[in-house]
Amino acid sequence: MTEPGVGERVLWVGRGLAAVGGIDPTHRAVLVDGDQIAWTGSDPADAPAHDRVEDLGAVWLTPGFVDAHVHATATGLERVGVALAGARSLEDALARVRAHVERVDPAVVHGTGWDDQSWPEQRPPTADELFDAAGGRPTVLFRVDGHSCVVDRGLLARLDLGAVGQHVMRDIDGLPTGWLLEEAVAVAQGALVGLLGPAAIDRARQETCRAALALGITSIHEMGIPELSDITDALAWATGPWPLEVHAYWADLAWQSGGPLRPGGDLFLDGSIGSCTAAASAPYLANDGVRINGELFHDDEAVTDFFVRATHAGLGAGVHAIGDEATGQAVRALVRAAEVCGVDAVRTARHRIEHLELVSRADVTTLGRLGVVASVQPAFDATWNGPAGLYEHRFGRDRADTTNPFSWLAADGVAMCFSSDSTVTPMDPWSGIRAAQHHHGGLAIDRRTALEAATIGGHVAVGREDLVGALLPGRRADIVAWPGDPLTSDAPWDWTPTAVLVAGHPT
Repeated sequence: MTEPGVGERVLWVGRGLAAVGGIDPTHRAVLVDGDQIAWTGSDPADAPAHDRVEDLGAVWLTPGFVDAHVHATATGLERVGVALAGARSLEDALARVRAHVERVDPAVVHGTGWDDQSWPEQRPPTADELFDAAGGRPTVLFRVDGHSCVVDRGLLARLDLGAVGQHVMRDIDGLPTGWLLEEAVAVAQGALVGLLGPAAIDRARQETCRAALALGITSIHEMGIPELSDITDALAWATGPWPLEVHAYWADLAWQSGGPLRPGGDLFLDGSIGSCTAAASAPYLANDGVRINGELFHDDEAVTDFFVRATHAGLGAGVHAIGDEATGQAVRALVRAAEVCGVDAVRTARHRIEHLELVSRADVTTLGRLGVVASVQPAFDATWNGPAGLYEHRFGRDRADTTNPFSWLAADGVAMCFSSDSTVTPMDPWSGIRAAQHHHGGLAIDRRTALEAATIGGHVAVGREDLVGALLPGRRADIVAWPGDPLTSDAPWDWTPTAVLVAGHPT
């Protein structure tokens, strides 16, 4: 494969185009003129004039994947830190820290992915245990959901946690254990970024881009939150030259229009199920001493004002809502915004709710009426909704079956965009599609709907589906070639792309 020249017209030929986004399934050739699709057709001989042909053989072409909710810098850091996902016990996690220190000898130890709910000890490491495992190095390990972390005793003593004391877990003597929740996580994250330095952070960003493109992801939505980054990092993603498309959000309730950052995104209305901080209408069955029902982080008036300001600016705002109390609050705020601004203005804005793990059937209907986009993570169901999984542990089987209700959303016309929430689950679009097809509670969707949510849905969420997404003339040429038909193959889950084009250029 050769690199196209500036303004070159290249005819890309395969066996077929995946029939999503209004594509004619008989087509198998795409003419790319610069960064745009100029023509598609069944017979390459019918193509308009072009400079050369790239015949890819027996491949199918699809739109590029969009991961519509990523913590992008944290994702890159995860790839070079301690891998804690899949750790079978507290001791296994500590052993991984010791092995990482022995192998890498880092000045600072960081890692992501521990899940105490799956461990026999049913608790995270203590500050003393981390200090010993890391040989006294400053250490921050983030829980799989990103809503809590643990730090070693040396770093714990240096953190200024006075203003977030309610989020600092303590032992029976009232002393900090090293386990930090929610706002206290932001303090630890800020310290980690300072310890690592700008060069390491930039390498992490580049690593995220490389990893995404290798998976056929041509666009990401960076969800900047104080708990995992700072506004400087979000601005870097919004303005920097990257080899794929980036839409960057910043989670600030006091957001004002005029800058390069999109409003909100992962703006927390509540916490997470794993940390028992998601605001649920019924008590957690097992709360491990952390919370009973979780809590809302903002009042209705503040959330409504946020959506009203964004609607007046003509921009889609996003909020993180996991528990049904939080999703209910988001819906109430959107209904009120429609009363203030008009339903058409709210629909045009394309506001979005991230996660929607617990939501009432009535609220789903309202979301469809208001044109709200559901930014969902199908891998959450695969990861946590199996027999004896996290959802069942927290809520019981009947309630767990109604989490992540993909079929409800589809039935009520709620546009969905798929994402990983990396580092919570890995960037892996095919795994997300498989999970959406095999919902543990029976609320699955078909593969075509899932593939559209994973490719075109992210562009719908930012109001750009007329510019990029479906493989249609006039759209930007973000194209991925796969070794089979994604809609009919028995097992596309382990595929790697044959070719990836971003704006017409191979990566």
